[in-house]
Amino acid sequence: MIQKNWDTNSIKDQLQLKAIKERRPLSCIFELTYRCNFNCRMCYVHMIDSQASKYGRMRTLDEWLNMANQIREAGVLYLTLSGGECTQYPHFIELYEKLAQMGFLLTVMSNAGSYSDEIRDLFRKYPPHNAAITLYGGSNETYQAVTGDKNGFDKTVENIRFFRSLGIPVNLTFTMIKQNVRDYPLVGQLCSDLNLPFVLITDINAHRYDSGFSEALSCRLSPAERACVACRPSSEVSKALEESKELEKKLDGFRIEDYQESDSADDKDYCIGSYSACAISWNGNMNTCISLLGMKGADPFEIGFEAAWEQLKANQASVFKLPDVCAKCSLRSDCTRNCAGRRFEGTGSIDEPDPYTCQYTYLLKSLKNQETLTVFPTSPECI
Repeated sequence: MIQKNWDTNSIKDQLQLKAIKERRPLSCIFELTYRCNFNCRMCYVHMIDSQASKYGRMRTLDEWLNMANQIREAGVLYLTLSGGECTQYPHFIELYEKLAQMGFLLTVMSNAGSYSDEIRDLFRKYPPHNAAITLYGGSNETYQAVTGDKNGFDKTVENIRFFRSLGIPVNLTFTMIKQNVRDYPLVGQLCSDLNLPFVLITDINAHRYDSGFSEALSCRLSPAERACVACRPSSEVSKALEESKELEKKLDGFRIEDYQESDSADDKDYCIGSYSACAISWNGNMNTCISLLGMKGADPFEIGFEAAWEQLKANQASVFKLPDVCAKCSLRSDCTRNCAGRRFEGTGSIDEPDPYTCQYTYLLKSLKNQETLTVFPTSPECI
C-alpha cells in the first residue's frame, strides 16, 4: 500500500488533499523523449531512433504546448519534464520557456550530464521549481561503466553545483546496480559534502518496450543484495554484500503461496497518484504514472486531456485492485513496493505479483528481526 505522511500546514499537501477529494489532476509528467546523452545499462526507456520508430513518434512542440494549455485549464500546477533526458528533446528550450511563462511549477528530472550554455542560460532566466537528479556512481570510472560517459561524474557534479548556485532545490537519487554498488560510500560522501540527502534506488526493471534494449535484468542487484544494502549505511556496503550470500539461502523453497491468510480485510491499492496525478509518454500514451506508461491507457492527443482524465478515473477501481494473492499475503504490511505500476513493470501485468519484489520483501522482513540493524527502507511517496 502506498502511504503518505500529510502535513496540513503545507500548501502543497493542502492542494493535494483537495485534488484527491475532488478527483482532479494537480500534477503531471511530460515524458518528452526516449533520447538521452547517456547510455545506461539499466534504462527502462532509452532507445535509438531506429528502435523507437516501432513504438510511435515524439510529439511536436505545438502538440506539447497545446497539451500544456489543456492541463492548465484542468487545474494542473506541478509539471515534471522527464525522458530519456528531457533536455535532449529537440525543442526543449522553446517548450520550457513557454511552460515557465504559463505559470507551471516545473521540475526538471535529469541526469544533469550535458547542459549547453543555452540551457544554462534558460535555467538562469526561468529557474525550475525543483531539479530531480539521478546519480550513477561516485567517480568518472564508474560513470563510464554504467552510462558510457567517461566524464559523466564530473559534469553531473558541476551541474548540481550550478543548480545550487541559483538557489534551486535539488533532489538526488542514486540508482544502484552491480556495476556501481561499491560506489555507495563515495556517493554518500559526495551528498554529505553537497549537504544534500539522497534516495537509494535499487528497484530496477526491464526495458518498457523490449527487454533486449537494456541489461536491466542481468545487472540489477539480487533480492538478497538489495535487502542487505538497504539495511546498512553506505559506509558498510562491503559488509552488506558479504551478508547477502548467507541471506540468499533463505530463498530455498520460498513460495509466496505459502504466505496466504484466509481472510483479506481490503483489496484496494490506495495509490495516491491515481486520484490527482498523471503522466504522458513521448509517444502520446497517458496513464497514472511513469511505471504504467507501458500499459495502454488513454490518448489525450486524440480525445483531449479532460476526456483522457475521465477515462483513467473510470478504470481506476479495476487497475488498482490488489490481486488476491497480494490482498491475502501475510507479508503485505512489509511490502514497500506493491503497487499496480510495480507489478506491471515486473511482470507485464497488473494482476500478478512480481517474484523479484516478493523475494525482496520476504528477505527484508527477516532482516528486520535482527536487532543490530536500524536502517530500513520505507514505502515510496508517489505524488
